[in-house]
Amino acid sequence: MNQPSNRREFLKGRSLVQAARQALENFEFDVPDLNLDVSETKQAAYLETYEKRAMACTWELMFNMQQYRESGLAAAKAMQLIDELESQLTVYQDDSEVSQMNQNAFREPFVVSEPLFHLLQRAQAIHESTAGAFDVTAGKLSQVWGFEQRSGSVPGEETLAETLNSIGMQHLVLDNASNSVRFAVPNLKVNLGGIGKGYAIDRVAAKIREHEVHDFVLHGGQSSVIAAGNQKDITSDSGSGWPVGLSHPVLPDRRLAEFYLRDAALGTSGTARQGFFHQGKRFGHIIHPKTGWPTDHFLSTTVISNSAELSDALATAFFVMPIESVEEFCRQHTDVRAVLVSDNPGGDKSRVQLDWFNIDDADWKRV
Repeated sequence: MNQPSNRREFLKGRSLVQAARQALENFEFDVPDLNLDVSETKQAAYLETYEKRAMACTWELMFNMQQYRESGLAAAKAMQLIDELESQLTVYQDDSEVSQMNQNAFREPFVVSEPLFHLLQRAQAIHESTAGAFDVTAGKLSQVWGFEQRSGSVPGEETLAETLNSIGMQHLVLDNASNSVRFAVPNLKVNLGGIGKGYAIDRVAAKIREHEVHDFVLHGGQSSVIAAGNQKDITSDSGSGWPVGLSHPVLPDRRLAEFYLRDAALGTSGTARQGFFHQGKRFGHIIHPKTGWPTDHFLSTTVISNSAELSDALATAFFVMPIESVEEFCRQHTDVRAVLVSDNPGGDKSRVQLDWFNIDDADWKRV
């Protein structure tokens, strides 16, 4: 069995933007987990940048300036597809495909589009591979904890028990012959928040490549990014991917590490911006689907893989898994790289503990 790269380190985040670089273009998004940081050398090469609001975050697509004749058309098609996918996947619109499925699939089998059916199949596979840590049927938990309504509150024991009885991937019945979905219990609610953005990024990236555009970076908010090819250096046509920084989960103006991504996707989960306090204890929005309670193993979990969909789903799953289980998963899946950020046991909030698996020193730079 292959052994994953397993390292641990205590780091103190340094300032994300040094005074001498304040004039440079930095990309910081709604949730302070990632940032795309253009180095001083490469900044002069310039970038074509397109952005829009969707899925409750800012999406941004970047190309090397004047590299592709059809970059503008590719961007327009990409932005259009983002809107289409949001209309399909959201649970905040009653007429979306996912909402219609949630409303009708208990009464009778509900036929869904082929892309959604295959997405649900992959979600089932990830559920199995993570021993239930990833579960798209746990949408009701976000409701009873108030996170979906942006008004957090601790549910009563009876309410929580009833909710746990109505969730579970074993209750999501998929029929390959008809592309239909049936809910085996009432009140089941599918929420694709832990995988939908990554899925959308993969779909949009494929659309961009249809226009023979092979060097670009696309992110959906702070938490998910796919990088294709290279950001070009002004002195050379070669490159080393796209720079993506990992920010301190508690002090977002500080950076912990920098990756150079090339033909890879990165997803990060964390609860720094979504949570509430109750009787002196903070509860974050990422809930363990088996216990029904928010977890606080880590401050953030970051996954790099070949798919934004997989990176997002695993980052969510790893957040609720014990570190030993994450390590074992990475031991069995050496193509999955992970960085786990947790509290410094010494109590200094400016210092955090890093654990990483399957990441070589050449893959990143800790700062």
